[in-house]
Amino acid sequence: MTPIWKIRSGQFAGWYSSDAIYDALGRHVGYMAGTVAYSLPGKYLGEIYRAEWIGRPAGAHRDSPGSRQAGENVAHARLDDRTPPGVEGWDDPEF
Repeated sequence: MTPIWKIRSGQFAGWYSSDAIYDALGRHVGYMAGTVAYSLPGKYLGEIYRAEWIGRPAGAHRDSPGSRQAGENVAHARLDDRTPPGVEGWDDPEF
């Protein structure tokens, strides 16, 4: 499980493992297609930046590869928020 933080706010977002994305509460909320993140219904969430940040590059809109069924949730302790990396042109994902 790799922890991820939101790129603009530094808020702890959750984890990803293989192609599954989990929110800060451990709920299975999405999936990865390469470094691109989608919600389970297939909505574009954002992209992984430097392995531990997730955000939406300005103007980025990705076609959905389709929806997926929710998997099992995971039990992990929430991590502290961090100082964001200060990358311009990126916004936080919505999940």
